Amino acid sequence: MKIDIEEVSKTRRTFKIEVPSDIVSKEYSEAYDNLRKKVRMPGFRQGKIPINVIEQRFKKDVEADVIKKLVPDYYLKAVQESGVTPVEMPKIDNIDISKGSPLKFTATVEIRPKIERVLYEGIELKKEEVTVTEEEITAGIEELREQSAQIEVCDEGHAIAKGDYVQVNYEGFVAGKQVKELRKEGVEFQTGAEMVAPEIDNGLLGAVKGEERDIRASEGDVVFRVKITEVKKKILPEINDDLAKDTGEGETLAELKEKVKARVKDRKEEDLRANQKSTIIKKLIELNPVESPASLIEKEMRNFMARTKKFMGKKDDFDPEEEKALRVKYMSHAEEQVKSDLLLTAIADIDGINATDDDVEKEIERMANKSQQDVALIRRYIASVEGGIDNLRDKIREDKVIALILENIKWV
Repeated sequence: MKIDIEEVSKTRRTFKIEVPSDIVSKEYSEAYDNLRKKVRMPGFRQGKIPINVIEQRFKKDVEADVIKKLVPDYYLKAVQESGVTPVEMPKIDNIDISKGSPLKFTATVEIRPKIERVLYEGIELKKEEVTVTEEEITAGIEELREQSAQIEVCDEGHAIAKGDYVQVNYEGFVAGKQVKELRKEGVEFQTGAEMVAPEIDNGLLGAVKGEERDIRASEGDVVFRVKITEVKKKILPEINDDLAKDTGEGETLAELKEKVKARVKDRKEEDLRANQKSTIIKKLIELNPVESPASLIEKEMRNFMARTKKFMGKKDDFDPEEEKALRVKYMSHAEEQVKSDLLLTAIADIDGINATDDDVEKEIERMANKSQQDVALIRRYIASVEGGIDNLRDKIREDKVIALILENIKWV
């Protein structure tokens, strides 16, 4: 096999491949022999059809079969010999084939750029200490109170206040005439939560159960006649030892405060690490210009589109204008993500950083503890997701690289 490799760019290679004529002739002969044994033709006994007749009748089919067999095999051999890492399927062109002659073809493919050195020593980061204020502890306790709140029916005569829950029946009138489509019963919402139009929300404040009010809409000549059928209010628990016990955060209020403080501190430390990582990656990209394969950027963009679609609960594909707007807005982010992956992977390869089975198990245990789930359940879930374990290994490896860079950070 002869191979010539043309460096089109730092991320694109064209392989000019030539398969020896004896290999090609052998494939042709085997293909025609197999056909000769199987084909039935009028005037000939099966297996006794002359080869020249077979060749004349099935030349194109045999040629296609030989190409289908030899091109992938010899492309893979060429890639293995070259040592490059393709990131997409090759584009096959210029196929030249005939019995008794070498098979020639070209394969153009994008590859990961070869990165032999990544500069990261001396990256500057601002030294920040994580502290937790009393206000943050109070806010954390208020969240727990909200989660433990009880909803109770209000006494007769209770005037509706902001935050109360109401149930209403209403009907709409336009120019004094009732509109059937604007009639609803048993509608429930919380006042002040922006769940209904502001004029209706504010128009019910001070009303009591059983009262009926006419409220004019801000747009159009529409008047809503609203009757209040139920009023409930939220009862927040007292801030004491019982709150700690009820929330499972300890036996005393002091223990509850310590738990909340620790949780706030963990969250702020996690945010700090995320910000440090983001800064490190931007600095890496500045210090180490690297060409990103277009196919990897497109793959990252498609993954972003899929995540966005899932987050939005959208079943259908984005229409062309929506997709165009998203691409314009996030293409630079996709390119930055690809460059980040290339550089962090290069550091891991150069420094021999890997994620061991023990690392994977410890990370699963950490995830289980954080989510208060069974370790076996988390392990099964990760294994059930396509590429789940490999993705976890990549994350661990990336975290180790960031840890290595942090050891060489210049703190200011």
